[in-house]
Amino acid sequence: MINTSQLQGAFLQYRADQVAAEKMHDPDLTPEANRQRQTEARAAARAKLREAIPQRPDGPDPRDAVTAALAPTTADGIAVLAHQRAKVDALMDAGRNILQVIQQADVTRLAAILDAAETSERVLSSSDPEGVQAELRGAVFDRLADLGHEDAVKAAESHADQEATTAWADALEALADGQEPDGAVQSAIYRHDVAAYRGTFGLVSSPEEARTLADAQRRAAQDGIRERVAQQADRSRDLMGSDR
Repeated sequence: MINTSQLQGAFLQYRADQVAAEKMHDPDLTPEANRQRQTEARAAARAKLREAIPQRPDGPDPRDAVTAALAPTTADGIAVLAHQRAKVDALMDAGRNILQVIQQADVTRLAAILDAAETSERVLSSSDPEGVQAELRGAVFDRLADLGHEDAVKAAESHADQEATTAWADALEALADGQEPDGAVQSAIYRHDVAAYRGTFGLVSSPEEARTLADAQRRAAQDGIRERVAQQADRSRDLMGSDR
């Protein structure tokens, strides 16, 4: 499991900076000057948060290599798979569904199920063959990991870390853009590390703190809109300049 303590710290610091900016007020300054100071403080907080966004994983899914390695490489291996495919077909003809078969399969039978997925009439005649094949690959991999298959266990851990890193990157980027991370992103963080979620997104604030943070988030959203409009205007000017 990856260590997300720095990412959690960046989140909490950003929330604290948001609240501090919202409460910022100098009685010796004009209202406009105070608003400008708050705007600058919010921008600085977002810039600091952006520096903490982790790089998203860009390598292949580690699970793919594990399932690909199940393919037979010898004539004997192909014969064994054919025998297992016949057994799987018999089980399904007797009323079992493929997911039930997978949940009780050993490694050899899992390899047969995966091999059959590409040419199975049941799969190819479905409304979404590619989706069904992806679901089967996922179920086969999960069963391998449950069986303690060494490579599958390692790949599952690596994939979970990739998902967590991506979720944290998406979450911090959304916040830096003045938006709240969506439910799917927060769910991914929760699945990976419940304690990390509860110490960040799951924190319960007092009513007063919650109101202050809500105001801060509303202003952050407005800032984000203005920034995106300005960026779009800059891009438009650049394009117009390049056409001349």
